[in-house]
Amino acid sequence: MNIDQSSKIIIISSPSGAGKTTLCKLLLKKMNNVDLSISYTSRNQRLNEVNGKDYFFVNKDKFVNLKNKNYFIETAVNFGNYYGSPFTNLKIAKKNKKQILFDIDWKGARKIRKKIDKKDIIDFFILPPSINELKKRLIKRGRDNEKDINLRLSYAIKEISHYNEYSYILINQNVMQTVNDIVHIIKNNLILEKNRKLTDKKIKTLINF
Repeated sequence: MNIDQSSKIIIISSPSGAGKTTLCKLLLKKMNNVDLSISYTSRNQRLNEVNGKDYFFVNKDKFVNLKNKNYFIETAVNFGNYYGSPFTNLKIAKKNKKQILFDIDWKGARKIRKKIDKKDIIDFFILPPSINELKKRLIKRGRDNEKDINLRLSYAIKEISHYNEYSYILINQNVMQTVNDIVHIIKNNLILEKNRKLTDKKIKTLINF
């Protein structure tokens, strides 16, 4: 199923701990024409999270019920928890003439690409400077025990192998530099898209002269 989508879909993916969520938050502050696609999840809400802002938190039965009703453009299971992006986010972005940002993993990105025309997607894969640095960041977060950290590192290596599915690969050495690079790439893509549409319109006028 293809979806008519005039707004650009921006996808940012990375292994856990590489900084994609921080980059997404900074990007939203820097670009007022970009809205975040807020996902649904069955995982427990953390103390610093707000329902409806960070995620829509639902139980597993509710999530499965929504999934069976074709409510999501993509779903995934990570560490035993369900995640899904609702179709309504795309419709709202298109209505408001804004770009829509997806903070998702490579599996979710792949599913979106199957439903959205490639020209409407700007996708980024964020790499850590090194695996050692990634481990340091995971430890610094203080969310996981040593067993979970090692599991995330093992999963991260598998995730990194999918980097070549993305148009842009950035190494997140410095978070401010990385987000500025993302902003620059998005703006260039939007300018190119605008020029393409103007050129198409002009060519049609010339042909029909």
